[in-house]
Amino acid sequence: MGRGGEGGGLRCRRPRRGTRSPHSGPPLRPRRPSPAAQVLTPVRTRGWGGAPSLWEKLRLSRKKAPKLLPEASLAGLVRGLSPLRGGLGVRGAALAALREGCEAQLLALLEEWGLCALHAKRAAPRAADIRLVRCLRVKRG
Repeated sequence: MGRGGEGGGLRCRRPRRGTRSPHSGPPLRPRRPSPAAQVLTPVRTRGWGGAPSLWEKLRLSRKKAPKLLPEASLAGLVRGLSPLRGGLGVRGAALAALREGCEAQLLALLEEWGLCALHAKRAAPRAADIRLVRCLRVKRG
């Protein structure tokens, strides 16, 4: 238990930066950066650089309205399907309403496909689930 025997020897620990042992003189003060350095240094946040944290992603996804269909491609599709191309314009509100309706239909289909897959005790829908949902929708009217 003494200094040299069974204890395995002495361990010499390095003092932390800015501290000294009580017997080595007056205590050191921690360094203060100059005022110019305080202004120029960026404030670092916790986390990994580059990749946004999960909370940031959730916050962004809550702020943005979910868009399944891009507006430009839907507008091109509507313009291509319209019988009179010359002089006929589609208003933005009409396109937004069409997009909302299409997204609602797609989400309902996806939910029903997922329910069919869950009923069959599977995690992902298969082509048979899609056929079943389409068949049931036709029979429902």
